[in-house]
Amino acid sequence: MPFTTVKREARHKAILEILKEDHLMALLLIGDTNVGNGFLGDLRYYTDNVVIFGRQVVVVFAQSEPVLFAGSEIQRQAALRRSSVKDCRFSEDLVADVAKLLKERGISTGRIGINFEMLPLAWYHFLRQEIPQINWVETHDRIMQIRFQRSQEEAERFRKGAVLADGGFEAALQMIRPGVSEYEIVAEIERYARAGGAEAHFTLIGSGKFAFGEDNRLPLPYSPSPRRLEEGDSTVMEITPRYEGYWTQLVRTVNVGTPNSDLKKIHRVCRDSIQKGLERFKPGNRVKDVVLAMEAYVTGCGYLFKPPSGHLCGIDGIEARVSCQNEMVLEPGTAVILHPTVFTPDGKNSFFWGETYLVNPDGYERLHRSTDELLTV
Repeated sequence: MPFTTVKREARHKAILEILKEDHLMALLLIGDTNVGNGFLGDLRYYTDNVVIFGRQVVVVFAQSEPVLFAGSEIQRQAALRRSSVKDCRFSEDLVADVAKLLKERGISTGRIGINFEMLPLAWYHFLRQEIPQINWVETHDRIMQIRFQRSQEEAERFRKGAVLADGGFEAALQMIRPGVSEYEIVAEIERYARAGGAEAHFTLIGSGKFAFGEDNRLPLPYSPSPRRLEEGDSTVMEITPRYEGYWTQLVRTVNVGTPNSDLKKIHRVCRDSIQKGLERFKPGNRVKDVVLAMEAYVTGCGYLFKPPSGHLCGIDGIEARVSCQNEMVLEPGTAVILHPTVFTPDGKNSFFWGETYLVNPDGYERLHRSTDELLTV
């Protein structure tokens, strides 16, 4: 479901404020389809529109109505139904039509905002040639500042996405047994999420034996393979549905047929480190405060703590990293996936585990209901 008119108007107003404060004549927002870092989501944030395939571009003007360009008639019609932008046009050459539109609106000099991570070099050269007097200004960080200011509508999308992740995990538990392939497990996870309304799903999986110090240790999750599970294996899953534009993630490992005492030990350290981090997970504290608390617990247990530790999520799966370098202050509405990575003292084996949390005025909300125990099925 699209956002309410009130929410859409609030976003439009916030974007216009950036144009005003930065003295911009216009702003270009380029969208794409990938999971990606925070760069991909600016167009989705403003338009509330799903990019089905390829790129889309929306041009926001300080003094006139915005225009959205889509590279196919299918996407143009979809944007007309879904997008908050009313003027949606088909374009066979996005950058040429952007340049033409700017000229039609009388913009040949001044400042235009852009995300340089998303602007193809060929487009930049074309625009510099067509309208050479324009000063192109980086604006992505300014947009991220307002993207991080979550509303209750966004919080509800996170909650519904977490339900789909939990259900996907339950579906996987019904599938995991010797002889079943990684492909089959992932198919069940994504089948559940899609049936529940997920617009997309990002799933990683790994399977194998886990024994400290041995070369056949359980790998980190990756794209599914035809490998079939064996008795005594463990299976690690990164379950990441996207519900109405917003990502949540659940990371879990399951033993196949036989409990694993080595895995149980490192799981306990990883799981409990999250609890230590959550003691610092509240408004006013920094992301790095949470990480330092997790790290102190892990090292105090005699294990090694290394990245990745998680990421802030939203329209993009990774809007910022959970790391010791992140000075960002937690605010109500911020969604964070905590999945610390714990290594054995010799550094040969690793384990990670986690889920999505939402900052609220008093602390945090654990969005998932899945068990925190290491299961054997």
